[in-house]
Amino acid sequence: MTISFASRQHIRDQANFLCEYCHSFEEASSSLFTLDHLIPQSLGGDDTEDNLALACHRCNGRRYNFTEGIDPETQTIVSIFNPRQNKWSEHFIWSDNG
Repeated sequence: MTISFASRQHIRDQANFLCEYCHSFEEASSSLFTLDHLIPQSLGGDDTEDNLALACHRCNGRRYNFTEGIDPETQTIVSIFNPRQNKWSEHFIWSDNG
């Protein structure tokens, strides 16, 4: 990655130090969160700030280079959550039940 310290800090600030996927707090993690490529480099994505999201290690690892998935109800291929295009609260909720 060729991402400057200033860009990394701007992305962290913009995300309020939360994983942009699960909304976990970076300060609760044992290490700094990673930067995830919204369009993976393997699919032509670049290192611009618009293509980067703050992600905990778990979310970044599980997302891998996927940009689409199969909707379990309709069995159609749909785009997965993109924090630059989708509103988090319309896709997820926090639950005390895990």
